[in-house]
Amino acid sequence: MLKINKLNSGYGKLQVLYDLSIEIPEKGITVVVGPNGAGKTTLLCSIMGIADVSSGEVEFQGNSIRALPSYLLARQGISYVPQMGNVFAELSVRDNLQMAGYLLPTAKAKKKAEQMTVMFPVLKKFIDRKAATLSGGERRMLAVAMGLMKDPKLMLLDELSTDLAPIIAEKVISEVARLRDELGITILLVEQMAKRALEIGDTAYLLVSGGVRFAGKARELLNEPELCNMYLGIKQPAAQNIPSIEGSR
Repeated sequence: MLKINKLNSGYGKLQVLYDLSIEIPEKGITVVVGPNGAGKTTLLCSIMGIADVSSGEVEFQGNSIRALPSYLLARQGISYVPQMGNVFAELSVRDNLQMAGYLLPTAKAKKKAEQMTVMFPVLKKFIDRKAATLSGGERRMLAVAMGLMKDPKLMLLDELSTDLAPIIAEKVISEVARLRDELGITILLVEQMAKRALEIGDTAYLLVSGGVRFAGKARELLNEPELCNMYLGIKQPAAQNIPSIEGSR
């Protein structure tokens, strides 16, 4: 669904990504992990036209999107949920969902918002509360729901587990798997909770210093103890026999 070829990008004179090439298969979860400063968020910003791309190509469903602004990418079916600032804190949950459905006709936006409260029951419970009063996990659920309001083909999710308690982060990550399994949405997931992300992912890329250090099946990266120990903080004493993702569904 998305193909990036020899991408060089950054911010002004600061280059972050170097000749980076990745492919995101349709209807799966592609996980991007790596140490701080590896360029994970810059990758998402490069796709969305936020970072400065000096060379390389970004293709969505076979068409170049490198020069397109973010609002046109949204209309093509790409939804981006950033790490921070992903909800309107002073607006109610209801108004946040309505704002997220600005591309849809009014009647469809209302129906879609109702669907989101069914999919995420906690949002229905707090539908008239300001987003600022929600817990961290509840705000993440709202941010994902807002991303889904656009009927996306591809969702870019950046560090959903940031600042969440482990039990809440686990719930949020599990919801990502549900988006793939129940809705068939293609997902590019950048995540600091690397082990859990790799457990639910289909494809994985390990970024180190702006380049790809590993590319392959997500579960295979968990079988690389040296890479896991050195770059992800996952202590793997030896290669594991982890069931394939196909066998765990």
